[in-house]
Amino acid sequence: MGDKYTLKERIFRAFLEDPTLGPSEMTELLGVKYNSVKAVYAKLCDEGFLRREGRGNYAANVTGILLHLMDRVEALEKG
Repeated sequence: MGDKYTLKERIFRAFLEDPTLGPSEMTELLGVKYNSVKAVYAKLCDEGFLRREGRGNYAANVTGILLHLMDRVEALEKG
């Protein structure tokens, strides 16, 4: 994924590619600190992109993702 993405973007993209990845697995995959990954998962939940379904288990919040995309498109259309 390279350095062109922030840690948050790298984690979210990797999660969307494999939603079975919890924070522990993501830490291994990306080679970053566990606490950093946990903080990003929490932020993604706060922002409505993920839902926490139990300890270490997350799911994509499709509704939240779509609403965010619709807002972005609207903002781009307004210029």
